[in-house]
Amino acid sequence: DDDDDDDDIDPNALGDWRTFRMNLANSGLSSSSESISSIQEVDGINLVEEDDNVRSKAESLESWDSSSASSKRVRPKSVSKKNEQLLKGQNEALAEEYLNGVWAHESSIPEVGGLVCRMPLEAEIYRGSRQSTLYKKLQHFLDSDEYDRTSIVERSKVKLPAASSKQKDEDDEMSSSSFSPLAAKTAFWYRGAEKLLKKELETIAAYANANGKIDAESLSKDSLELLQLYMDQQQTWQEVCLVIERDEKRGSAKTLTVNRPMAFKLSESMGRLVLNGAYGMQKNGKDTQDFVKFLSAFESACGVYVGGPDNMEEPATMIHGISDLPGAQEISPGTGIYKGGLEAAMDGVLEGKYKPLDFRFFIGHTSYTGGELDRAVARGSYQPVATCRSLILKQCLRLPKPLWHEVLEFCGGELREISKLEFMKREDLQ
Repeated sequence: DDDDDDDDIDPNALGDWRTFRMNLANSGLSSSSESISSIQEVDGINLVEEDDNVRSKAESLESWDSSSASSKRVRPKSVSKKNEQLLKGQNEALAEEYLNGVWAHESSIPEVGGLVCRMPLEAEIYRGSRQSTLYKKLQHFLDSDEYDRTSIVERSKVKLPAASSKQKDEDDEMSSSSFSPLAAKTAFWYRGAEKLLKKELETIAAYANANGKIDAESLSKDSLELLQLYMDQQQTWQEVCLVIERDEKRGSAKTLTVNRPMAFKLSESMGRLVLNGAYGMQKNGKDTQDFVKFLSAFESACGVYVGGPDNMEEPATMIHGISDLPGAQEISPGTGIYKGGLEAAMDGVLEGKYKPLDFRFFIGHTSYTGGELDRAVARGSYQPVATCRSLILKQCLRLPKPLWHEVLEFCGGELREISKLEFMKREDLQ
């Protein structure tokens, strides 16, 4: 049947599709229809396709100047000179690739070789299901006289910490003092959600006894739901996860969290954990020889990460970008991201062909079944991002600007504004 053939996608064709999207992202256009310039769109985000009450409040924040409107989403070419300098010292070839063509844009669904980024709870409530109780409460709060919209926006226009003398990057767009209609709109709902969450969590905290414990039975269903969302968000705060497996029909997926560093170099115990897993034993002379070789290759420098809470007792997964490494497999055609090939990696490092930081080791992963990842995306917990491999393969060791912010800034639009607002909370980066 010819119709059945239409449903079959050749995986090898995905490489060309990714190249097309890279060119599209670098041109400033998103993959959605943005060819018609309109005063209703700023940075590629529709500002008027919202509930009337939110729209009217957003309009009162700042007049819509047609000179600010654009049919293109503004995506920066550089977001942190210090991050770039650090990458140059770790991997010159990857740094050149990064500098010549780094790109990222938000996507509607998770895909192998792409990222899913944990969103803040404020964004999860606003961008998630419009049928949720919290979303309805937020809309009511934003429309109420209790919400001081003017002071909220003025507070969000304060110069960002990234512009301080300690943290400033020459061309870091986070330090820009401009405040677009999109920035005003994002600050409007974000600060409202922030205030609502504080109010709701204070109500929950009031149920605590003298020992600070809360009896779950004393809480309403809505309060329990919020408490669970809050606890989950705390555990997965600003995760950036690489999707390495996904079966749409079965609803299964597997991700590696790429921004949770665990070690910068190997001790013997860490080396055993990475190579053999928590319960692995050196059973013979070959095992001992491999362990000695592994330590010799990676003892001085090794990027080890907590990949996720599942199967942490198993040997680590090795990720890299070396296409001709014997034993390696590309996680998806056209991504340029590979896993496996440890034996050849050890030999290559010892021979001086590769550097230890050309490879990343992940202990554990996160497994999703029954469409769990898709539901997490639908409710706004995670944002899928299509991006270049250089942003994924680079080490996340002592980054001056955290990877989560780096990715969202490259996406531009509303994600960039959310990153700015979250960055303002980071006293450790000021």
